Amino acid sequence: MVDLSVKGSRIRLMIQPGDIVLLYHSDRMKYLLAIPDKGKFSTHRGEIEYEQVIGKDYGDSIRTQLNCEFHLLKPTLADLEMKVRRTTTIVYPKDVGMMLLQTLVFPGARVIETGSGSGALTIVLANFVRPDGKVYSYERRPEFSANARANAVRYGLDQFCEFFVSDPEHEGFKQEDIDAVFLDVPEPWTLIGRAHEALKGGRALVALIPTAEQLRKTVSALELQGFTRIRTKEMLERDILVRPSGTRPADRMVAHTVYVVFAHKVRIMTDCE
Repeated sequence: MVDLSVKGSRIRLMIQPGDIVLLYHSDRMKYLLAIPDKGKFSTHRGEIEYEQVIGKDYGDSIRTQLNCEFHLLKPTLADLEMKVRRTTTIVYPKDVGMMLLQTLVFPGARVIETGSGSGALTIVLANFVRPDGKVYSYERRPEFSANARANAVRYGLDQFCEFFVSDPEHEGFKQEDIDAVFLDVPEPWTLIGRAHEALKGGRALVALIPTAEQLRKTVSALELQGFTRIRTKEMLERDILVRPSGTRPADRMVAHTVYVVFAHKVRIMTDCE
């Protein structure tokens, strides 16, 4: 619950117990916290009493008893995604951004993802389909599905999700007339036919493919199963260091994570048409 307090004509959103806060000192020292009623959070730069945080505004600063300053920031979707409790690898923000732009994920959309993994993609999709849409998340392993659900609950997005412990290759999807399908499984080519059945006409499918061998099989299946506009992209991310001594690219970068395949459903013509 977030209380509203008014100072003059300005409405302030005060941080309350249960709110998610990014406690930020630097890129190497940042913590995503759900603020409890009481207690303290310990860092190697000192401790922060949660009572110091409650009642503050996002953007305020606090100090530890060692006089180390931390800023109270409103987490972005990328922060939430990267800080989920992981049981599997996750989809990186650099890939998710392109996936959202190349599909129809909007408030009110109904989308399918399989598998749920750690729920990182689930919470991003849920944020974009709310308040009237739904993410239908399929996962074969119950422990993965339970963790994905817990992450959605942690971020207050579970009401926009439905989780299924199921193997859609054999059982199919329970939904139809879907706006987008996201496949993040080891053998996505086995689900192309099921995705075609679930999608609305002209809508997009996205498959996340780690290796070139998997990519070849997936694209072949898309070509055979009634998809067109098949494209494969790879997104690379590199930070730029801006310093008084000079500006240059960082030595390290987030390079290959997955190939991302996009395709659109078309109606399969019969011989008599």
